[in-house]
Amino acid sequence: MDPLERQLRALVRHLDARELFYVFTGELALRMVGCADRVGTIELLANLTSDERARFFNFLEQEGYSAAGRWRGPVEFTRRDGGAGLRLRLAGSSADMATIGRRVPVTLGYVGFFIPSYEDLVLNLVSDNDLDEAAVARIYARFQNYMDMEYLVTGARERGIYPRFIRMKLRASQ
Repeated sequence: MDPLERQLRALVRHLDARELFYVFTGELALRMVGCADRVGTIELLANLTSDERARFFNFLEQEGYSAAGRWRGPVEFTRRDGGAGLRLRLAGSSADMATIGRRVPVTLGYVGFFIPSYEDLVLNLVSDNDLDEAAVARIYARFQNYMDMEYLVTGARERGIYPRFIRMKLRASQ
């Protein structure tokens, strides 16, 4: 079992045992759809109550994670023994809840977990500006035949990213 798989196993067991709603985004999601090779930071979007959040923080501390700060945007965790960092973001918008609601099960080795649908992955990449437009366009072009275009257009409008989405879509068609 590789180190990433071992790290994910502990996180997923905790989340699934408590029947929490979550989705892994970012580099891990891109790796799972074949668009990235390495994972430097595990990004987790979770719908947690304040009690669940406190329990999850305690669990992370027991697993060797330490947080830089508490709840001013995403919380960045580092592992004392190395390994991928963890960025935890609480679901706080209807778009976040849609991403979690449309999650897709995947498996890495012997660990099963959830990533966003292709549509939500593209919408998140466009809205987060983590990747340049050309990279998002390549991902979009790769999966466009499997995506619900009506959901994409509606989601882009609801998130206020429609002009960027259209630019990216045009770039993908070139």
